[in-house]
Amino acid sequence: MKTPRPRRPNGRWIYYILYDGILWPCPVRWEWEHGYSGWLPFYYSPTFEFVAGDPGKAHRVAKSASKTRNTTRVTHTEQREFY
Repeated sequence: MKTPRPRRPNGRWIYYILYDGILWPCPVRWEWEHGYSGWLPFYYSPTFEFVAGDPGKAHRVAKSASKTRNTTRVTHTEQREFY
């Protein structure tokens, strides 16, 4: 009988790697790995290689604050002189 696997981590995830002195945010795609018996984060490195990463180092992206609150944008402000 087939054993059920746990749910795939939902939401947007990013894996940060240091490459050439730059911290690169790489989007994560979770894939089931039978040998590991779990979900592993796969990401495209800056050299365009599809690499498996450490699940503990993947970071979940929080929902955007701009979508949750209403803000008015100020395009021009007046300069005032105070004496």
